[in-house]
Amino acid sequence: MSKAIKTKFSQRSKRAVVHVLGCKVNQAEAAVMAHLLEMRGYEVDASFKDPDLVLVNTCCVTSRAESKSRRLIGKLSRTFPTAQLIVTGCLAEVNPCALDGFTGKLKILGTFDKDRFDEFLAGELLPGPESKQRGASYSSQFADLGVPDTLGRARTYLKVQDGCSQCCSYCVVPLARGPSRSLVLGRAISHAQALKEAGSAEIVLTGIHLGSYGRDLNPPLRLEDLLESVVQECSEVRFRMSSIEPQDITPRLIELAGGHPSICRHFHIPVQSGDDSVLNRMGRPYDAAFIRDLTERILRNIPEACVGFDLMVGFPGEDEDAFQKTLDLARDSGAAYLHVFPFSPRPGTPAASFGSRVPATVARHRVDELRMLSENLRKRFFERSVGKTFKVVLESGPDLITRSVVARTDNYIPVRVKTEMNPLTGKVFHVILEKIVGGEVLGIYI
Repeated sequence: MSKAIKTKFSQRSKRAVVHVLGCKVNQAEAAVMAHLLEMRGYEVDASFKDPDLVLVNTCCVTSRAESKSRRLIGKLSRTFPTAQLIVTGCLAEVNPCALDGFTGKLKILGTFDKDRFDEFLAGELLPGPESKQRGASYSSQFADLGVPDTLGRARTYLKVQDGCSQCCSYCVVPLARGPSRSLVLGRAISHAQALKEAGSAEIVLTGIHLGSYGRDLNPPLRLEDLLESVVQECSEVRFRMSSIEPQDITPRLIELAGGHPSICRHFHIPVQSGDDSVLNRMGRPYDAAFIRDLTERILRNIPEACVGFDLMVGFPGEDEDAFQKTLDLARDSGAAYLHVFPFSPRPGTPAASFGSRVPATVARHRVDELRMLSENLRKRFFERSVGKTFKVVLESGPDLITRSVVARTDNYIPVRVKTEMNPLTGKVFHVILEKIVGGEVLGIYI
């Protein structure tokens, strides 16, 4: 399902709807583009029934993701036939021909032209064949869109890295986004400061390959350098890392997450498989023993850390033994939750032509088994935290029926808190995790 962005603004003469699919980087970019629309005089609200402009930031990391993007574009073009429809994101870059035939006023803006979105809106950048698409060969510099309007939001995404140079066999990202490149440290700090001043209580540092941050800069830096800098300059804000590759989680990074109160104790790791032969065919630069050792080191140094795994099921050649190894790794490594998805061949990648395909029914069964395991792991993780006190950041609410809000701990536990007796006075507060009811953690506001 796509996410629609909504901003509260005064009445405007022009109206826009913004939809975003895919990763947190896409969400970060869409939030900034929504702000740029506002600066151009648009009111952005997902509930508009008669928008003048519709923006879709697409994903095509898998064939399923591309199909979802196409379906959404088709639905929007039919629903809003008179609106200007702008399609950007990875699908617009990798397979713009997939958009041929859509009705309505369609314009395409490729991934590598997103930083010129404001020019595009002003009519100074022509779409399509009239304007030379810059493409991956032009992507040596980080495209800085700026920061979004964070009015009323406690959590904000800040993109500090883009692209990937890893070239896994199943992934189209290097084609869609180019090689790894980073936002210079000074700009990253100034953006974080701007978000802090606008009221953000939590900033999520995002990137396509976040752990490679700074390696392309002169002089080279590391993600750890960025973290140390932003927490020093923005001590009132907490920082969360988005997905980070296992080989990039260094002892220094673990030490920072465990020792600094402004860095969230949360590692979301794209493990993908627990079988060495599958990992090798994927082009992943580690084995299952490395993952076991890594999670053991994280939890030894940070016992309350939340460790989550991305797992891909049904990769070509994944037999029952390989799947059992993935299941064993997920169950025994100390992970708190699993994000499980089936392999979906992406045309243009080596894995799309691999043989030994896993039948769809078998892949679905394996997905279901891992998702059931994830529910048990999550419950067990929640139970270990009951009775403890956490500083939390407001995430949603208040709910008018239950008179409660949802907040999140730094180690990624969502907590529902009643507000009847103790009205909340800000976006950051303390709670005691009281009990678990129906899989949901209930907390007491302090």
